[in-house]
Amino acid sequence: MCTLVLAGCANVQFYAQAVTGQASILFARQDVQTLIDAPDTDPTLVRQLQLVSRLLRFAEDELRLPVDGRYRSYVELDGVPVWNVVAAQELAVQALPRCYPLVGCAVYRGYFTRRAAEREAARLSVEHDLHLYPVTAYSTLGWFDDPILSSFVYYEEAVLADLIFHELAHSVVYIPGDSGFNESFAGFVGNEGAMRWLAATGGDVAAYQERLEFARAYAQFLSDWRGRLADLFSEPIPDAAKRQLKAELFAAMLEDYRRDRERLGGGRYDAAMATPFNNARLALVATYEDSKRDFARLFVEVGKDWPAFYEAVAALPKVQRGRVADPPSEGS
Repeated sequence: MCTLVLAGCANVQFYAQAVTGQASILFARQDVQTLIDAPDTDPTLVRQLQLVSRLLRFAEDELRLPVDGRYRSYVELDGVPVWNVVAAQELAVQALPRCYPLVGCAVYRGYFTRRAAEREAARLSVEHDLHLYPVTAYSTLGWFDDPILSSFVYYEEAVLADLIFHELAHSVVYIPGDSGFNESFAGFVGNEGAMRWLAATGGDVAAYQERLEFARAYAQFLSDWRGRLADLFSEPIPDAAKRQLKAELFAAMLEDYRRDRERLGGGRYDAAMATPFNNARLALVATYEDSKRDFARLFVEVGKDWPAFYEAVAALPKVQRGRVADPPSEGS
């Protein structure tokens, strides 16, 4: 039966592994306070768990984010929790949409084991460019009490703060099927929250702002090249010519990065650029910085009052959400 309805079979397999994988994480949870109090817990882990506890208090008290039972437990993993698979047509920059009940469509599909992700990639590879990559953190959007994972608990303070605030923000406002809007909103909350945390605790705000500027410049660089690729694919020329020019464009992108390396982080993204690009990988690129600036303006308009800001964001009509979140050239 599965050979006759391969897509349906693949969907059944996907949801089966998703249920099993999520359950395995939930059953492996350990109470954070118990770990902190245990004399045999690694001191570095204790410090990081205590940091997360302080971040959660800050999120509740200062950012007015609902924490509830999230990040009150810890799971030790062997690697990362999820592997994402992105697929795109050979001559298109748009990712194959992967849709889910309740949460809508996204540009990726996540698997709890690399083996399962590789099977999906092999299934799609006949007609698509594929990109498979590890994910260190994800949100269940409040459906479960998300635990702290070993895959991200050791992040440096500013990055960990940004991640925690970002993921908590998804449970405040989340529009099914509107990834651009959701990620822009959570991205603004994460960035702004992390800078406020650093300012409140004597951290290096300037260094973090510089990190964000480099990330913005690199994302825009990739988005610009994605636009050039889209222009190529729209040209009325034979597919064979498009394939040749596609390869030349990716080579030119790498040379352009090398020439502009200092502006693009001074080597911060060398490892990323050393991994070959294809349409699927470039389909993940999204420049949400203009959208984040829109959210920043809205934040100022409501007097930098977090509850009022969340209410205003949730009330944005659909047409305005599109103007806020659509990246200039287009996909954490």
